[in-house]
Amino acid sequence: MARNIWAYDRTYDICRYYVDFCTRTQFSRMWIRGLEKVPKDGAVIFAPNHVAALMDPLLMLKTRHSAIGFGARSDIFRQPTVAKFLNWLRILPLARERNGLQEVAKNFETMDDIVDCLRHDVPFCMYAEGTHRPERGLLPIKKGVFRIAKKALEDLQKPVYVVPVGLDYEFFFRVKGRVSLKIGDPIDVGEYLATHQDITEAEQYRELCEMLKKGILDNLDQLPERRHNFKFIRGLALLALLPLWLVLGVISAPIWVTAELILSRMEDKAWTNTVYFVVRFFLPVLWPFHGPFALFTNYYRNFIKDLR
Repeated sequence: MARNIWAYDRTYDICRYYVDFCTRTQFSRMWIRGLEKVPKDGAVIFAPNHVAALMDPLLMLKTRHSAIGFGARSDIFRQPTVAKFLNWLRILPLARERNGLQEVAKNFETMDDIVDCLRHDVPFCMYAEGTHRPERGLLPIKKGVFRIAKKALEDLQKPVYVVPVGLDYEFFFRVKGRVSLKIGDPIDVGEYLATHQDITEAEQYRELCEMLKKGILDNLDQLPERRHNFKFIRGLALLALLPLWLVLGVISAPIWVTAELILSRMEDKAWTNTVYFVVRFFLPVLWPFHGPFALFTNYYRNFIKDLR
């Protein structure tokens, strides 16, 4: 049995203020919509799309200051010290088929921990695609989220909801872009199962996965379209700001040079925002310089793109 991830932890609660602030300042603008749709009369399992590694759960934390549990791939829990730290972060291991049957069998124990989390009115977040990729759209939905929802329904004897969430990033491989998190209409798993007893379990899971897929897709593409006009005025402004951009780049070099060196050794560029988040996390004194530098860098890139 893992640590009770639902239990209150004062140190974790205090750290959340700094983490949430770091998350907000990672982006030029952030929209969080649909919080009123989160049910308050039962257990809640959030099911967002998964596109930006650690930034996705950090964004989900912005939906509430109190605790949220998360699932992550089981292979990162192999070291006991790492596993203990991840449990402190309220993260539980979930094995995928590629990890082998022995690892997948451990999911039954994790399912008990998740249900225990829901029993104590702490929402749990699962990425129903089972993996992440830095692209718009959605990979096939796995039925694991509904298996857990069904077990929770049986064990808790209270409503269980799977809540679709759409995460939209303006940039996957740049920082200081815009981001949108939109919560969709919850799926009442108990109500669905009660009204679909005439079909097989496999068909139930298939239909529930389709409902979740539609719920997530309906809440994507929420970022306002970027304007492409006033090119001449924008060009003059960016030319005048060029010396300031260079100065900011030199001062904030410890952030962006360190991040780019780390990313150069990584194949999975979905970690771009996450790597920058971690580097910024430890160098807050440079935020006033790196933030404007990253914004100006985006302006210059967008302007050059508009000229082509």
